[in-house]
Parts: sequence; C-alpha cells; structure tokens
Amino acid sequence: MGVVMASAQSFSIKVAGDIPEAAAKVLVQRFTQMLQGEGLEVADDAADVLTISANIQERMETPGSMSQSVLVLNVKARARGEEVVFTVKGVGKDDADAWLRAAKQVLPRSKQAQEFLAKLK
Repeated sequence: MGVVMASAQSFSIKVAGDIPEAAAKVLVQRFTQMLQGEGLEVADDAADVLTISANIQERMETPGSMSQSVLVLNVKARARGEEVVFTVKGVGKDDADAWLRAAKQVLPRSKQAQEFLAKLK
C-alpha cells in the first residue's frame, strides 16, 4: 500500500483598485480567514491568486449637523475563474471610515463565502 501525499492548495491574495489602506487590510484578513477555515493556505508566492476589488455602488450623506458618509460597496473576489460579490454597507464619519466599516461586513462564514470556497477546492 502506497503513501498518498496531499498537497495543500495555496493562494496569494492581491488587492486591486483604489481601496483605502485600512479597508484593504481588513479585506485581506477576512479572505485569509475564509481560505484558512477551509484548509487552504495563504502564501505570497502561491501560483493561484485570489484578487479582491471593490467599487462604490451607492454613496450618500446622512442629513443633519453631524452628517455621516454611507457607502454601499460591491466587494468582488476572483480566483481560478470563480467569482463572488459581497454587497456590503458601511456608515462612518467620513468615506475612509465607511469603507472600513463596510469591509468588516464581509463575513468569512457566510453562506455566500462557503459556496465560493467550495468551488475553489
């Protein structure tokens, strides 16, 4: 009986586009958690690349003297020809804060994330 070696699947994570630095860090952290939670590795030199991008779907300001920025973002992840889009909302004191709060709404254990990861395995 031979020994079967299972090679772990590795991904590098890249952020594309004009995403504020703090929000980009949170997105990389969330997608790292997603991948590692499914037994996939994250490595800078991996051949497979998971690319994260985001765009503003809607931008508003709350009324009043203490107005806040409201952003609805489409956060897209793409790897191996598969793609998932998370539509998330963030409310903050300015656009950068709203981006950060929206990025935190991308949930690694969501059904949407699990379906995407199942396609990558």
